[in-house]
Amino acid sequence: VAKNPEVLGSTLSGTYLYLASAGATGADVHDDINFMGTLHATDLMSEDMVQTISHWFTYDYVHDFRMESYRRPLSIWKTFYTTISQANGVIAAIDQDAVELPGSKLRPYYGQALALRAFSYMYLVQLFQNPFIGEPDASGSKIDRSLPAVPMYFAKNEVGKETDYSRNTVGDILDMIKADLDEANAMLTGFSRDSKINIDQSVVQGLLARYYLMIGDWDNAAAAAVSARNGYPLMDKTALYSGFMTLATPEWMWGFDHNSETNSMYASFFSHVSNLTPGYAGLNYAPRAIDRRLYDNIPATDYRKGLFNGSAKNTEQANAGAQGPYANLKFGWDGAWTMDYVYMRASEMYLIEAEALARQNKMTDAATALKPFMALRDTAWHNTTITVDEVLFQRRIELWGEGFAYFDLKRLHKGIDRTYEGTNHRTPDGLLKIAAGDVRWTYQIPLSEIQENSAIGKDDNNK
Repeated sequence: VAKNPEVLGSTLSGTYLYLASAGATGADVHDDINFMGTLHATDLMSEDMVQTISHWFTYDYVHDFRMESYRRPLSIWKTFYTTISQANGVIAAIDQDAVELPGSKLRPYYGQALALRAFSYMYLVQLFQNPFIGEPDASGSKIDRSLPAVPMYFAKNEVGKETDYSRNTVGDILDMIKADLDEANAMLTGFSRDSKINIDQSVVQGLLARYYLMIGDWDNAAAAAVSARNGYPLMDKTALYSGFMTLATPEWMWGFDHNSETNSMYASFFSHVSNLTPGYAGLNYAPRAIDRRLYDNIPATDYRKGLFNGSAKNTEQANAGAQGPYANLKFGWDGAWTMDYVYMRASEMYLIEAEALARQNKMTDAATALKPFMALRDTAWHNTTITVDEVLFQRRIELWGEGFAYFDLKRLHKGIDRTYEGTNHRTPDGLLKIAAGDVRWTYQIPLSEIQENSAIGKDDNNK
């Protein structure tokens, strides 16, 4: 590494590929699709996505896949802790004194590793604990920092940091995330990446914006979001209708670029989410639809309404899965199963800034911040003020299917109600009403971790 720092790029490339691959648990199942599996499983736990027929991910949809012996907690745990292990391997290979030297070629690798570690813990702390004990307000999020969270791993050469295999507190994990992102931000200053597969400073700013939004630090959330999106032009109507499947989309900030060697057919995100593919959704084994109530509330002038069928059957679509009422047409098909994954894009950053301003009762400023975004979404939108609830509604439409719904419900301390009159959620098992704070929102730590980690006993697990 000292002679040829570029060798660290192979480890990082392997980590990025791992996140976008399948089979974290080693089981031959098609719903174990690593990071995108986590995002899709949690989206199905919300109110906004409907699984019209029972198939892969059905236990996520009915909120019955959280227990210690089940596959979903194990898949999530292995996905993120493998990523953490890989990141720590990069950090451990780097001389701590050398990386501090200005202009060191080691800094981009070190920064990416820190960012990947922080990114992983940001998901783990929300999935394996429910730290939010109330709705956020102008003063910030309501978080119980004393609750037990997850083990905290560092590289052996990190001075003043020590791995703790026990359930560290939520506060400990949040502090670690912030420290890692701050250091990553410094390390990636001036770094120009070859591909949007890699994390650069703009992505770190985006992760910081998510972090600040999560903890309710509104000023910093807005500032980080503005910084992050700089240089990423928003998707217009044509781009919105293009299938959300290429990393070359100018708005996309971070994702994975699949090719013929990395693609997967049935064990893939697009097989499950896209009704336009010859996969599980498109072949009508388990199509994905938008919640009727959410769809009905989208104005007719909003371009995004066209990303979904209405209440009638759509016979213009070739695939049976794309013909059903409220079927989603957002995610496309390129004919070769090489559709790319999106992890972060500029639209999210506009929404973060607007919410952060609205949380502080700066309703006019929030509308001004959202105006460039809404101008490319709804030609009839000319608001001069906007409320928090209106921003959150825009988040639900814009980020539908991209893995945000569950995490928003948790940080906002909200539940779901799929039992409303006229619901299109699946009968009878999909008709759930689950309150905020219910244990079903939080995964148990996998049984294998309880058995192999002497610092966590069975009684330490989530109830």
